[in-house]
Amino acid sequence: MFYGNFGDGDQEFFQDALKRYAKIFADVFAADNVILFDRNLAILREKKFMDACERNARNDQERSLLLRLNTLVWAASEALRLPGDFVECGVLRGFCMSVIADYLDFGGIPKQFYLYDTFEGIPPQYDSERHDAPGYREPGLHESVVERFSRYPNVHVVRGVVPDSFAQACPAQIAFLHLDMNSSKSEVAALEALFDRIAPGGLIVFDDYGWSAYQAQQVVEDEFMRKRDHRILELATGQGLLIKH
Repeated sequence: MFYGNFGDGDQEFFQDALKRYAKIFADVFAADNVILFDRNLAILREKKFMDACERNARNDQERSLLLRLNTLVWAASEALRLPGDFVECGVLRGFCMSVIADYLDFGGIPKQFYLYDTFEGIPPQYDSERHDAPGYREPGLHESVVERFSRYPNVHVVRGVVPDSFAQACPAQIAFLHLDMNSSKSEVAALEALFDRIAPGGLIVFDDYGWSAYQAQQVVEDEFMRKRDHRILELATGQGLLIKH
């Protein structure tokens, strides 16, 4: 799936272009606004990874996120070696973290996983770039996410406004943090509350960091990290990656 201003005939033009690329290059991967030529992409041959993605995906948009999921699964796997728990801020339907939980068989891991979201969209006081959307307020969203993770006794779905909801439950130490809140103000507020809790070597994945529509998040997060002598790596997936030293 690709995101863009597709008008009349644009989808046909785009698909024809992809077919032409396939005649020029030995291998073409195209999804999630990324087109790659002649890459190994071993993840496509890793049955465990692909099975976890397919078991948890509910639509083509989620199936298109393989490259982002590869980043997340790698980061979460590396974080297993570190002290601390797992955290996500910005859960929506819980798809990405359900892939991680499935891939890692998280129910058998001696860590806790905390998932924070309002499940009612971006609060007005934090909607700094006006990215709130009706899709963030699907009826029954919270209940469906609770059900999605019900088989994992160590996964906790915390409903409320970040960072206030951290008062309900929050780990003392964090090994893995995923930020996907579509708001610079929300994500900086989360970082201010959580960054000191991240263990040395802990990994942060920023979902929106490299997307031009969310450039405001990149600007404020770069400034936050500069003050702490850290630098975020921008990935071609649109994500950002940081390892805390």
